[in-house]
Amino acid sequence: MIDNDSYIDLLIQRCLDRTATAEERKVLMRVLKYTDNEKVEEKIVAAFQQEQIRLEPSDSVWTAIVRQMAKEAPITPIRKNSAVLQFVKYAAAVCVFLMIPLYFFRDALPPAITKLNLGHKVNEILKDKTLEATSEELGDEIQLLLSQDRSVNLLGRDSAALANAEKSIHIIHSDNKISYTLEDSASHIMAGTTIYHTIKVPYGKRFSVRLIDGTTVLLNSGTALRYPINTPHKDMDLYLSGEAYFDVAKSQNRKFNVHVLGNRLKKEHIVQVLGTQFNIRAFHNEKQSVTTLYEGSIQVSGLTAVPLHLEPSKQIEVDQHFVISAADMEQSSAWRNNVFYFDNTPLDEVCLELERWYGIKFTYRKNKETKKLLAQISRNKSLKEVLDMLAQTYDVKYEFRGKEVILTD
Repeated sequence: MIDNDSYIDLLIQRCLDRTATAEERKVLMRVLKYTDNEKVEEKIVAAFQQEQIRLEPSDSVWTAIVRQMAKEAPITPIRKNSAVLQFVKYAAAVCVFLMIPLYFFRDALPPAITKLNLGHKVNEILKDKTLEATSEELGDEIQLLLSQDRSVNLLGRDSAALANAEKSIHIIHSDNKISYTLEDSASHIMAGTTIYHTIKVPYGKRFSVRLIDGTTVLLNSGTALRYPINTPHKDMDLYLSGEAYFDVAKSQNRKFNVHVLGNRLKKEHIVQVLGTQFNIRAFHNEKQSVTTLYEGSIQVSGLTAVPLHLEPSKQIEVDQHFVISAADMEQSSAWRNNVFYFDNTPLDEVCLELERWYGIKFTYRKNKETKKLLAQISRNKSLKEVLDMLAQTYDVKYEFRGKEVILTD
């Protein structure tokens, strides 16, 4: 946790001036979310209040938030003079102040805000039944976010500009892979600020990243990974949402930390390794995140006072609690072997898996108890072939409505 007051002051000022980078906004949000320093909380809240005065002479911010909430989940109208309304309008100013999407704020109401004792009411207002796929996930671009908020579509012609995108770092892109190497004369850049890239893989695509330290990461569809590009010999912190298989380069001189992002359904935690092979499944619209260890050893921190150690062929499932158990290695590796692996899997979860692979939205309208599937299906089959198999084997009806598939019992 950052306790440097001058640095926090700088972050606040940059956010107010709209000069903060995406990373600086995230740092300030994490400070707000986790700090137990009352002075820091008061300082940030005071800045929010200052910004609210600037942003709220009209209801434009509130109107935008209401419109977004209406898209995500119907809500009961609330009276204009209610305390909850005032809280959510205040939250709207916070969202704009940090330039953070509403869904992120909704998933992690910070302590400095929830101390108003209205957090549980707002959670009820903003609560939805499912977490929907975003437009980025359903898009057809593999986005690489460079430093200074620059963006490249790795499937487009502009990907050729990567060669000189970052000073002293070679970026090579070919087919479905990108790799990083450091110039021999560029060791001095490691002493400065860590430079991060973020790659976002939409539904229906996969991608591989070879990091600056030699680690290889295979990204499943619907996955985002943020990673450092200029610290091959220092501790490396990566941030994952989605599913990825890591083959970590061995090093005795630094730690390799994967931050598994959480939300209101599951806890955020960190997977720490020295050199090993493991798989993390942590999609934002699933109730659990699962880390499976293949080789080596890992430890998981953030769930208990003492880090938890995992042995090969074991997995840890995390929601609001955690369970360590023997892993189904075949199931964990199925996506890398181009197979759908369903082992008594509820049909609504099957829909999420098909949605991520075929890049088309699924809606399951069940009339009875949710059906469960037991099947292994090649991902090389067309969507229609898979749907025909479901229809014949499990008596499921389907229809296409534009870019959506409707399943009914």
